[in-house]
Amino acid sequence: MRLHARYFLFLLGFNVLGFFVCAQAPFPARGFAPILNEEQAKKRLDQFRQAFFGASQKAHHRAYIYRFQFTHYRQTGMAEVCHGFLSGPSPYSSNLRVDLITNPQDLDRLSSFLLVRNLINSKAWKWEVGAEKARVLTPENWRSPWKNGINHSPFDLLMPFINWPVEYQKSGRVCGRPSHLFVFTPSNQGNTFMPSLKAVRLALDDSYDAPLRIEHMDGGILPARTFSLQSFKKINDQWLVKSIDVKDRDSKSRTRFELQAVAHDLDLPISAFQPSGLSLPLALSSIILDPI
Repeated sequence: MRLHARYFLFLLGFNVLGFFVCAQAPFPARGFAPILNEEQAKKRLDQFRQAFFGASQKAHHRAYIYRFQFTHYRQTGMAEVCHGFLSGPSPYSSNLRVDLITNPQDLDRLSSFLLVRNLINSKAWKWEVGAEKARVLTPENWRSPWKNGINHSPFDLLMPFINWPVEYQKSGRVCGRPSHLFVFTPSNQGNTFMPSLKAVRLALDDSYDAPLRIEHMDGGILPARTFSLQSFKKINDQWLVKSIDVKDRDSKSRTRFELQAVAHDLDLPISAFQPSGLSLPLALSSIILDPI
């Protein structure tokens, strides 16, 4: 069984990190999981990549909208809450739209993003209040948060590192589930997302091919950033991510993404998932979302 394609929010790496820093903390994988040989590891990763980049065929009456909430917990002080919608033309499409709103009642937009995942050349755009049209987000901006003070970013949905050179590290239990650990490292030319990003470690669920934990490594003892799947839920025969945490080492903060309501099998205009249509709002007021 495979988790619904939206588990990538989220969706939320592979040279053994000891190769570049001896002091690197071990990945928290403990207990039994089936060990993969080279061919099995390659097949498992290829399956993940194929699902991640989505189906190329057109889908009719399969659009979806998810209402979510970001809750940002600083080291001290009150938590900050941000609301938004995630949508797409079909559950397995590589086109994703994110709309941040002022609050769930009035639905006024703060900004909108369009992400297009591609094996070779992923792309991203952003529209902001007052702009006539969306602007292109270069890879250098993908790690900027959706909103200031939020740890999640477009990088988490695009996950460009899964095309970096990779090595299967080991298998073990992560979050209590049998998982396979990979380490992705940039090529000799480095990466345009963050010069200090040395590698990304990924724990892939043995049953669902879903990312359970992702760590961004910059050479420090602890990961600079940790993405962890907290829960998922089955809705109408589809497995959806319910909550994801992203922790930032330096600020000692944590942002939780939490899915709150869903609507499936919608008829949304394909233009809503193109750069030219990003400045136009979705018809959210006419759609009934089911709380989860």
